[in-house]
Amino acid sequence: MFDLDFFEKNGFVTIDQFIDSTEAARIREHIAEMIDADLMKKAGIGKESSFEVDNAKRGDFIHWIEPQDAFEGTRVFLEKLNELIQELNRNFYLGIRDFESHYTQYPEGTRYMKHSDRHKAGSSRVVSFVLYLNEDWKESDGGHLRIYQEDESFVDVLPENGRLAIFLSDKLHEVLETKRVRNSITGWMLNEKKWI
Repeated sequence: MFDLDFFEKNGFVTIDQFIDSTEAARIREHIAEMIDADLMKKAGIGKESSFEVDNAKRGDFIHWIEPQDAFEGTRVFLEKLNELIQELNRNFYLGIRDFESHYTQYPEGTRYMKHSDRHKAGSSRVVSFVLYLNEDWKESDGGHLRIYQEDESFVDVLPENGRLAIFLSDKLHEVLETKRVRNSITGWMLNEKKWI
């Protein structure tokens, strides 16, 4: 399904065409419907008492996904995600037991500054993932996911339609300013059960 050696060496990997363009279009349309219905809410930073909304640091809007009630188009992705989790556990013994995710939309001109997905107060997040849902995305459209390595070098991931990026949740990363609306499903594989 993906390059195991590359993931082991670098702590991240991308998988192109993780879902096909038809499935991506259905999810993208669902996000547009939620935007129109005012169901996507401004995202914040931090956890519990340290939670804050800061447009300068993070500009996206989100809607959490409950797997048991997920939109039909999203369920196709979640089934594939479960297969990927099994493969990660089988090859890397990561102890992933569950996941959480949300729909994400970055309006034109927004970004998410450098951060780690593992909260300082403690986190069950092991592997982060982003499924991109953007048709005909070009380099000049921006919105890249920038993943940093320990030596401060980085790799920029173009948010192409159907591409899945996965990376260890303690890696520093950021979303560069997007020049057009940027849609995705963003989530985290967890070492504890979220859904009972």
